[in-house]
Amino acid sequence: MSEDMRVKAADIDAVMADAKIFFLDVREPKEIEELGSYAGYVNIPMSQLESRLGELPKDRPILTA
Repeated sequence: MSEDMRVKAADIDAVMADAKIFFLDVREPKEIEELGSYAGYVNIPMSQLESRLGELPKDRPILTA
């Protein structure tokens, strides 16, 4: 991924205020429990992502963490 497609940490709040953004957290539940996450995220662990691709929106930008 090119650097111009990355969201800088300082810009996360502004990006998340955009209701069109789908925030996908691909960490395992234990990682989220230990480290926390951002309100409004959808958790689909990386280990399940391929089998759950149908749950992702096709009409919205997806921000992953």
